[in-house]
Amino acid sequence: MKYVFHLGRIASLSVAELQIMLKKFAIKYDVKFISKKMITLETDDEINFRDLLVQIGGIKKISEVIDTYPSQDVAFEKITSLVEEMPGKKTIGYSFYYTENNDERKAKKMFEAIRKRFITIKKAKVEKFNIRLIFPDNETMELNSASIYKNKLTIRGIELNIMTSGEKVVLSKTIVVQDVDSYSNRDYGRPKRDSHIGMIPPKLAQIMINLANIEKGKTILDPFCGIGTILQEALLNDYKIIGSDADEKQIENSKENLKWLSGKYILDYPDYKIFQSDIGNITRKVHPNSIDAIVTESTLGPVYKKLPTIKEMKKNFDQLEKLYLRFFQASKTILRNKARIVVTLPAYKIKPSQYMFAPFVDKLEKIGYSVTCPLDKGLITKHTKITSRNSIIYDRVDQIVAREVIIFQNK
Repeated sequence: MKYVFHLGRIASLSVAELQIMLKKFAIKYDVKFISKKMITLETDDEINFRDLLVQIGGIKKISEVIDTYPSQDVAFEKITSLVEEMPGKKTIGYSFYYTENNDERKAKKMFEAIRKRFITIKKAKVEKFNIRLIFPDNETMELNSASIYKNKLTIRGIELNIMTSGEKVVLSKTIVVQDVDSYSNRDYGRPKRDSHIGMIPPKLAQIMINLANIEKGKTILDPFCGIGTILQEALLNDYKIIGSDADEKQIENSKENLKWLSGKYILDYPDYKIFQSDIGNITRKVHPNSIDAIVTESTLGPVYKKLPTIKEMKKNFDQLEKLYLRFFQASKTILRNKARIVVTLPAYKIKPSQYMFAPFVDKLEKIGYSVTCPLDKGLITKHTKITSRNSIIYDRVDQIVAREVIIFQNK
């Protein structure tokens, strides 16, 4: 069978996480297609898609390929028959994707033609069936996860993905979609939030935990835990967690958030320990060689509305360097051999797709760590880019300070 994994906003991160999780689920696969929005895989293995997706932060939805058709006309003959086969009230949504071989103007025309075809199906069948159409966004030309989830299209309806390549049309049916409400609740619904310190999104936290590539039940440390976002995502994914922070208020916030999480998700015996500690003293409270992975985000520095001067950037990096050198030195004692540290560092956007990176990474390598490439060679494409130092940039168009996600391995 062929399946389409629809990628999150940062394709590189999504694919890097996916390759690790597929290995954990012992799924053998062949890659058929990669774009900035999807990766198509072929496998003979049985997959528990719901169990897989709930553990992945970077995949929006998974769809199963129905077939490839020579034209839209033939594809819509199949779509019409699928509609007729649906029992009861029919709720139908769709998303449209096009390859880079099609220019944007042509894609928009195709998108509008597809919209008209669905309206025609609805009008033709209105006397026989009660049909409700869920239309995609006109700009992205696809349904977002929230719309698919809230309209229950994978349970009581259907979402069709129409993917074009020249005249050919690949048709797939969405079989599972990300529970966006759960992520939102774990972000905005928890009792303690602090937007002033800059909070890592729960999805990114989950991706970073998966990039640590350790088995369930192992111990993850976040030494800059803040309000506990990484801790909560690790706890939900069945890891033992240890959190520390130099700020006593943040320790109390983490404890309250984890208490809320344990009740919300009915965690009977949540395994966690949280305490206040400066990073230089953490070895006094954590046993040597006891940590299976460190996943963390320290400060990214000031938030800027305009690009700071080179001098100011260097000043910020100098301050962070002192912190990270102490952190990585302390980690050598408590981290197991070959274990990973997954961390975000600030990266300043100088120009579109051009960044100024933290210059002290080579010093961290001299302490006894190596940077691990997040993607297998066969998965690195123009759509799944990595930096020259084997990291991935997590940013937004309007942000000056981006996150650089780096995987270090203890030698």
